[in-house]
Amino acid sequence: MTVKELREKLSQLDDETRVVVHQEDENGGRLFEIDDVSIHTGTPSRLEDGTAAFSFRKDGTASWLFISVSAA
Repeated sequence: MTVKELREKLSQLDDETRVVVHQEDENGGRLFEIDDVSIHTGTPSRLEDGTAAFSFRKDGTASWLFISVSAA
């Protein structure tokens, strides 16, 4: 998802709507609250198991928005 896509989805919501992150895993679901949002430069890649990875580097090829979360 891009920042533009996220902004468009959020613009349709009331300003007082609470935002949480929901993660589904083998033990059910978990909720997280957003602590921070920041831009980092680095190099995106995939691990051998297909999981997305990101190496933080000032001379990286991509800038990604990172959302820091903590358990709700």
